[in-house]
Amino acid sequence: MYSGIYDAVRGCRIQKLRFDAIASNMANITTGAFKKDVISFDELLGLHTVTDFSQGNIRYTGNPLDVALQGEGFFKVETPAGIRYTRNGRFARNADGVIVTQNGDPVLGERGPILIHGNNVSIDSEGRVVVDNTEVDRLPVYKFERSEYLQKEGLSYYIYRGDEEEVFRADDTLVKGGYLEESNVVIAEEMVKMMDTLRTFESYQKVLQSFDETDGRVINEVGKP
Repeated sequence: MYSGIYDAVRGCRIQKLRFDAIASNMANITTGAFKKDVISFDELLGLHTVTDFSQGNIRYTGNPLDVALQGEGFFKVETPAGIRYTRNGRFARNADGVIVTQNGDPVLGERGPILIHGNNVSIDSEGRVVVDNTEVDRLPVYKFERSEYLQKEGLSYYIYRGDEEEVFRADDTLVKGGYLEESNVVIAEEMVKMMDTLRTFESYQKVLQSFDETDGRVINEVGKP
């Protein structure tokens, strides 16, 4: 009986983690380049959350500082907490002419923060930043030897927990200026998953309730003369 209780409690825990991941995915349906989380299980690591890095839809905006990535890879960003990575290419130019993220952090080119002094700006498929017909820098894209060490940190940022030597250029990735990548969350799929999770959680709760009622009957029977 105790094995059955353990299995039911474990089942409730799994469904709770699934629900939390689904709720987070649905909350970020409109977050640029957001990558959904899924619950994974293996014999060695047990239950854990992993990020699905599959490509999101790419939408044309016409804004020259909007940049999408078609293929794997991330932009490198300089933040007060250190180097971070992002796929959310909704960039802007700050008062100093530096290309920054929505959080105000400089996006790093090959020569550091990218300065723009001019009017006509474009970013081509190889990441070249051209201002008034002059190339001022190149926007590199990076990928990682061990993607499992890439962790979400909020604000569309990721931190790489591996070694710096495991970070290298993703030269095959297409850079699309004037476009944005959308979240890879499909709302209909997440709704189906949520309903299935809730039903499964309720089933495990009923099993636990049944065990509790059985225990109560046993205790009452033992107490009778």
